[in-house]
Amino acid sequence: MAMDWESLFKKYIWNEQTTPYLTAVPDLNRRQGNSEIFIYSLFLGVFFALFSILSLGSDLIERSVGIGIYSFSVVCAAFIFGILKSYPAALYLSATPLAGIAYLFIYGFNSDREAVDTAIIAIILLLLLRYSLRIVAVARAYPTLPKVEGPFRRDKGGGL
Repeated sequence: MAMDWESLFKKYIWNEQTTPYLTAVPDLNRRQGNSEIFIYSLFLGVFFALFSILSLGSDLIERSVGIGIYSFSVVCAAFIFGILKSYPAALYLSATPLAGIAYLFIYGFNSDREAVDTAIIAIILLLLLRYSLRIVAVARAYPTLPKVEGPFRRDKGGGL
């Protein structure tokens, strides 16, 4: 008995109504915009909440205080963006990869970390910067995104 992998993938992983990542911003609907904003806010909020907590450690150095304060401000902005879909909050969050790149230039390249690790972190930050530009576009277009009628259904059988 052969498994239908494509339908399982579409049913449980990729939902065309809520998964917006390969949809152009002008083609998004409100439900897709909500989903993308929620996932982005959750990711940045959790990531920077960890940084904020870790900066309070016992071996506190001077630059950790600034990192902790900035991380807490990013958590607050992620919360505001996730709830209000605020364009200024999206702009603030889009600057987080730039702050990470600035940190690498100031402290990271001459650290004890291997050059390959620093290069990987820089590549991840550049990819996050590219995605942040999309998030800013989604936040700008959010008030005009069309609303989708009908209940959310994952499959045609009516189950979630």
